[in-house]
Parts: sequence; structure tokens; C-alpha cells
Amino acid sequence: MSTLENAMDVLKLVARLQRDITVTDVVTELEWPKSSVSRTLSKMAEFGFLERDPVTRAYRPGEVIMDASYYLRASRSAASLLEDELEALVTETGYASYINVLDGAESMVVQMRIGTGRVLQAYSPVGTRAPAYASSMGRAILARLTDREVMQIVDARFDADYGNAPRSREDLLARLATIRAQGWAQSRGEFVPQVAGISAAVVDSGNRQIYGIGIALPLQDLTDELATQFGHRVRASALKVGRRIGDAYWLDFADAP
Repeated sequence: MSTLENAMDVLKLVARLQRDITVTDVVTELEWPKSSVSRTLSKMAEFGFLERDPVTRAYRPGEVIMDASYYLRASRSAASLLEDELEALVTETGYASYINVLDGAESMVVQMRIGTGRVLQAYSPVGTRAPAYASSMGRAILARLTDREVMQIVDARFDADYGNAPRSREDLLARLATIRAQGWAQSRGEFVPQVAGISAAVVDSGNRQIYGIGIALPLQDLTDELATQFGHRVRASALKVGRRIGDAYWLDFADAP
């Protein structure tokens, strides 16, 4: 493994753990020999990629990384990066694409781009709301919370008949577990009948805002094969933005075909 690869793995570990790291952390998490870890961390500190606390002897991002991070955050926000991906999703799929946020127990549209080249579009203007548990966008966002946080938000809201939406807390939590594992969510004719959705979500590590990004399309158009294809495509957008903004989930997410 090259020196650059080692440094990349160390920086990813810092981002994932969200704290200063020790030699023991690197040995345990990355399963490297202690001698190799000590040498790598020392070199990274020497060139400004890491900084060592004089008291705890733990390592944190150094001046070089902090300067680069400041430039990145000043030049591109999570929202603007997602808008770029929104345009790409519309161009590549032809279907309407959205960015949503969580507002109480509801998912709310904050950005939308109408699709191209399709006779029928799933159109929901900015400001449209839906129960978060009853859409792919809402569940993608909820999946970035803990189960306890989800239950505090959703509470006992499973009495409405929203097609294939979860009808119990056990069903919802099981679906969220699947979303966390595969990186994307889907819905088929739930809060909005005859409309399907494919979504993923990112968390801005600066302000902890969760953004959902996804595609909406007529249910009749969504075959199982297309659902998987679009799921991977939407996930790729979230992964790209998530890694750019330091989202720990996406930094640690294993690339998949």
C-alpha cells in the first residue's frame, strides 16, 4: 500500500470517528502493524496533514487539511452540491428530481427540477409536504437518524392508509435498516397514489442538516430492474456529495456496483 493510500485511510478514519485519533485507534480500526501506524502518523504530522495534541498525544487534522477544508466550505455548500446532482439526475433519467428536508414529522420539497422527454411527470412544487414515513424521500432522511429519534418524530402515525407505506413501527424500522445497508430508499404508490420514488440522503457535517435527494416517476414506469438502476444512480449522487462534505456515513460506505 502506498504512502498516499495510507494517509487517505487515516484521514477517512478521522472523519468517520469525528474526534482526535490515537495510534491504538488506527491499529484497531485499520488493522495495521503498530510500527507502520506510528511511522505514518508521524510523517503526516511532519508535513502538516495532522497535528498532535501535546497533552493527550492524539492526532487531529493539521493546518494543511484545515486550510483546504475552509476553502471547500467557503466555495461550495452541501445544498449547492446537491443542486448540481439534481440537474444531473434530471438529465440522465428524464424524470422529475427533488431535494427535501425534514420539517417535524414531514418531508418538505425545497428544490425541484422537472423532467425532460417524458409525457407524464410526477410534479410536486416547492413547499409540498408528505408524512416522512410514507415516501422514499422521507424514509431516506429518517434512515440517517437513530431508531429512537425516528420514533420520537413519527410517534403513532401509522393509522392512515397510504398504499404500501409502513403500517407499524416494526415495519418502518425494518425498512430503515434496509435503507441504511443499501444506501437508497424506494416507494411505490404511497402518500401520492400511482407515484414511485427513489431517494438517498446526506448530512451536512457542519450544521447537521439532513437533505434528501431523489427521483419521482409514474408508478407504471418503475420496473424492478429500473428501481435498482435508479437506486444505484441516486446513491452515487449522495455518495459523491456526502464524501465531499465529510458525511461520516458516506465516507465509510463501501462502494458497490
